[in-house]
Amino acid sequence: MKRVFAFLMVAVLAVGSASAWGRIGHATVAKIAENHLTKRAKKQITEYLHGESIVKWSCYADDSKPELLVDLGFEPSNAKRFITYPHTFVTNDDGTPYRDIRRGDEYVKNCIYYVEKIADELKNSASEMSDSVRVASIALLVHFVGDMHCPGHIRCPEDPTAGDFYIYLDKDRVRYHSLWDSRIIAAHNPWGYSDTAKLYDTYTKKQIARLTAGTPYDWGYDAVVSTRKVHQVKEGDKFNKRLYFNEYAPVAQSQICKAGYRLAALLNDIFD
Repeated sequence: MKRVFAFLMVAVLAVGSASAWGRIGHATVAKIAENHLTKRAKKQITEYLHGESIVKWSCYADDSKPELLVDLGFEPSNAKRFITYPHTFVTNDDGTPYRDIRRGDEYVKNCIYYVEKIADELKNSASEMSDSVRVASIALLVHFVGDMHCPGHIRCPEDPTAGDFYIYLDKDRVRYHSLWDSRIIAAHNPWGYSDTAKLYDTYTKKQIARLTAGTPYDWGYDAVVSTRKVHQVKEGDKFNKRLYFNEYAPVAQSQICKAGYRLAALLNDIFD
């Protein structure tokens, strides 16, 4: 059986924040997905997670840093190891997601690659995995589907740094990536994940069917197109805080809903 990833435990590692949506956002994605699981899929997932909800595991990939790493390539013959957190994805010049984790000799961060890889391995060999690998695989899939829908986790030509620059909201100097990690949700959202999911999850069956059609790479391209105006913002731009949140909060809500519905579609395909 092929392993989805290698766990590498380290004592200390300096890393940047990459928690798309924050805890409330990721939990909301998982709760929306859970609401749309088939009975059979939900039963199987609950069994594999020992009675726990996917909501509990939605922030696993962030909570485990710096201890948990994803090894994107290790060749004992030359002892070269590249380690990264694939919470973001890179696009081509036309906005389509890059489809690999290598570009020549360069490693490319690509959470969509891992969404497809983990989904495929769970579908074909979940029963053969060890308990810990199976649980971690489900947890990473839940998290990375959320990540790939966050505007702050898309590395496109307009914003190759995924928001690693500063803007001003009124007089506050704000790191743009951090704004889209969690603040965009918290600004207009005083509720917990369960109430947030209930308020957001209003799409019809026909709308959900349209949104969940295609592949994870199709969804990634949709995320690029749907959040294009987010990436037009540049270093030092100044905004009225209230107006910014009024304009962009609906984008965040839409992306969270899409992530939830698409996660459910993947899990149903795997476990139903």
